[in-house]
Amino acid sequence: MANAAVPPPFVPQAPFHGPGGDVILRSSDGVDFYVYRIMAESAITLDRSLRFFYPGAKPVVESLDQLCDILELLIGKYDTQSLVPLGQRFLLDYMDTEPLGCFAVAARQGWQDIAHTAARKCLSLPLLTPTYKLPDLWKHVPATAYYQLLQYHYRCGEAARAAWSDLSWVNSPESNQGIWETQPCKCTRYPQELPGTKGYGTSAWLIEYLRASAEMITTSPSPDMIGMVDDRSLMLKAFTGAQNCPDCKSRMPKVLPEFISKQWWPHVKSELAKVELALAIKSSK
Repeated sequence: MANAAVPPPFVPQAPFHGPGGDVILRSSDGVDFYVYRIMAESAITLDRSLRFFYPGAKPVVESLDQLCDILELLIGKYDTQSLVPLGQRFLLDYMDTEPLGCFAVAARQGWQDIAHTAARKCLSLPLLTPTYKLPDLWKHVPATAYYQLLQYHYRCGEAARAAWSDLSWVNSPESNQGIWETQPCKCTRYPQELPGTKGYGTSAWLIEYLRASAEMITTSPSPDMIGMVDDRSLMLKAFTGAQNCPDCKSRMPKVLPEFISKQWWPHVKSELAKVELALAIKSSK
C-alpha cells in the first residue's frame, strides 16, 4: 500500500521570508519567520499595548493620552483592525470628561460616529473664545477637522441666539402655560413686532429676558446644559420689570418659571437639534 503523500514544508512568504530581519520567530514545527524590531516605544506604551491582545492580560488605560499612544501603535502603526471595537469602548469612557480630546482621537482614527458624539459633547465648551487652549492630542489632527468642529459650534450658537425672534412656538393664551397678555396692562411694549405673537401683547421685559437668555448660551450651546444655565440675574431683572404692572406683578412669579421650563428651554433645545452636523471625518494616517 502506497504511503500517504507528505505535505511540503511551510515556507514563509513576504515580508517574513528575507534573512535581513533582526529577530527570528520560530514556530513549533521549526519554521523561521524573519521580522524587524521596530517598536521604538516607551515601556509603559508597550506594556499597555501588549495587554490589549496578550492572552490572560487585562487591558489597562490610565489616561486619554495613554489610550491615544496605544491606538497609534496598534492601529495606526500596525493596522490591528481587530482591536478597533475595544479601543472605541475605552475612548467612550472619556467622552463626558474630555470630549475635545475624544474628538481629536476619533478624527485621527477616522471614527465618524464617535467624532459626531464628541462634537455634540463639545458644545458645552467655550471653543470660540480666543483664550481656549487645545489639548496636546490635537497635534496630529488635521486643521480641517477642527475647522468643521468650530463651524458646528458656531451654527449652534447662532441657532440659540435667534431662538427668541419668532414666537410661534409659544402656547396659546387658553393654555395653562399661557404667557401672553390677554388684557391691556401697564407694561412697556416691545417696540418690534415679532412673528408668531398671535395678536397678543408682548411686554418688553419678557422679550428682553428671552433675548438675553438666548445670548447667554451662545458661547456654550449644548442641549445637555440648557437646564443648568444659571440665569438668576436675568430672572430677577424680569421680575423687577413686571413690578410696574399690577397684573404681571401678581401672576408672573408663578407663570414665568413654568413658561421657561416647559416652553422656552424645550424650544431652544429643539432649535439646536435642527443644526446639521456636517463633519466629514477621515483617517489622517
